[in-house]
Amino acid sequence: MLVYIQILRLIAAVAVVAFHAWGVAPEGFKVPESAISFVLSHGGHGVDLFFVISGFIIFYATHRATFTPAEFLRRRVERIAPLYFVVTFAVVILAMTLPDTFGTEGWYTPRHILKSLAFIAFTDGEMPVLYMGWSLEYEMYFYLAVALLMALTRDVWRNIVMVFSAIAIVGRIPGIDTTLGNYAFFVDPMILEFVLGVIAASLFVNSRVSWPISVAAACAIAAVLVTEPANRVIVFGIPSACLVAAAAFVSRKRMYPSWPERALARLGDASYSIYLAQVQTVSLASTSIASLVPIIPPLLLVIVTCGIVVALGLLLNILAERPLLNLCRRIGPRRTRTPLIPEMRAFGK
Repeated sequence: MLVYIQILRLIAAVAVVAFHAWGVAPEGFKVPESAISFVLSHGGHGVDLFFVISGFIIFYATHRATFTPAEFLRRRVERIAPLYFVVTFAVVILAMTLPDTFGTEGWYTPRHILKSLAFIAFTDGEMPVLYMGWSLEYEMYFYLAVALLMALTRDVWRNIVMVFSAIAIVGRIPGIDTTLGNYAFFVDPMILEFVLGVIAASLFVNSRVSWPISVAAACAIAAVLVTEPANRVIVFGIPSACLVAAAAFVSRKRMYPSWPERALARLGDASYSIYLAQVQTVSLASTSIASLVPIIPPLLLVIVTCGIVVALGLLLNILAERPLLNLCRRIGPRRTRTPLIPEMRAFGK
């Protein structure tokens, strides 16, 4: 098991939760400006780490497998969609039954709900019903691109890097964003974070990266660096890729992890549930705790809020995510056994 990749998943999820807990803290409970508040203000970039991990995992879990494009896509949808749908419906029901607490006027329209469930809320220039779903729309974009290239080409991973790199370069052409409007989603440099994850996995598995992949990625990164040096793929994506690669190599040496490492890895396995569990929960927990304990220090409020969300996420993983995944796997078509690597079990594949 690549234990430190799992731990990085936990860190990414908790970073995003901490960012929102910091941001929604009631007046009078804001963390004073300091190094800690600076770190918290950038916690949302845990999403960049998630994207790199996703690229790493998908390469690592499929490079020796013989999935058909349809089977690959089905497995990814099974992993992402059921829990997302359940949490979306739960939030919609809460908004309908307790509008004063959870409702937002004009937000829960049938059109918006359906587009959120279809992972295409970006076409209206809006966040999905579950605001964290914007990142899942990029995940689904990545999965669809991989499945399409599986169907059309033989060297999937070389081609996904080259295609995404080319798309990102096109997106750097002046005026393209304005021309595409909401569909600039497809050329956002953020897609290069999946590319960085693929490169990290290729280096880990093959001890090298082929020259077409290296050249394509380098050209895309250079295009972003020239046009927008402070873009998140430069500032956060590249360091995330280095972190993921380091975690993978350290994990290889930790064949028999200690119980604290295994415990953190188990929480990492629940990172998707933790990520979704924060919707509505963060603001409700923060407000409630501040009301009940008005003398609580601001930083402690953030920590306690994060602890509540992590606990709820673990509960959601046990009661919903895992049973839903097992149900989907049972009712799905019989799959041909493939020579999969043991570590795939760590990623819920």
